[in-house]
Amino acid sequence: MSKLAERLKELRNVKGLRQSDLAELLNVPRSTLATWETGKFNPDLKTIEKLSEILGVSIDYLLGKIDKEEHTEPLSIRLKKLRALLGITQEQFAKRSEIPLEIITAIENDQEVDPVVFMKLDILGTLLTFEKLKDRIVPFSEMKKIPILGKICAGNGEPAYEEILGYAYDPRGNSDFSLLVKGDSMSPKFNDGDLVYVKKQTHARSGQYVVAYANGDECILRRYIHSNISNVVILEPENPEYEKVILVLRDNPKWGIIGVVTGKYSKEI
Repeated sequence: MSKLAERLKELRNVKGLRQSDLAELLNVPRSTLATWETGKFNPDLKTIEKLSEILGVSIDYLLGKIDKEEHTEPLSIRLKKLRALLGITQEQFAKRSEIPLEIITAIENDQEVDPVVFMKLDILGTLLTFEKLKDRIVPFSEMKKIPILGKICAGNGEPAYEEILGYAYDPRGNSDFSLLVKGDSMSPKFNDGDLVYVKKQTHARSGQYVVAYANGDECILRRYIHSNISNVVILEPENPEYEKVILVLRDNPKWGIIGVVTGKYSKEI
């Protein structure tokens, strides 16, 4: 029997999984798994990677290249450290990861979690995914602080800084203010209550989402469409129930762009 076959069977039993349980998690027939455990056949590399995640060991250990795993922190400590880095509560992590709150609480309290539930929820794989992204996570203290505006502008091309509702943090650092979306004119792309991040500038590429004003009216959030052939600018809503603003440039309309959308924070996330 190969080292892979030997360790696969041993680790499965340690996790309290039947062949049928592990086969279901891998989405393969139980008979296929049985041939791996007898050494008759070997799984492909992608399946070996999945097995290492499910069984909680390195690929080298699973293949028998090393006989002892290096010491790793308990899952409870790893999860607490990850949440601290993200600056979020257990409830917020549960929502982002789609792992039930009671499971997260149990893990952090070093309580036993049913192994079949643990594997089906792919808790280890989810944690590994978040940990791989940790180097891209910017602490709040290093993020750019920008105002949240309830009203975009009053038709003069300037943000309405007198209507600051609060402040948001821009992890990319390329926005100058954020806008609280009201109504459904830009649904489903931008929904009521979303925060839209905006970089202040007076130009945009056709197809970009912009904050713009026209004919002295209050600024609006729209998709910017510009046709060089007809010399027409269209400020287009996402919701077809709302009308487009069509500007014929030869008529010298009073209009302008005050910013380009760089991202959004949705209340549904």
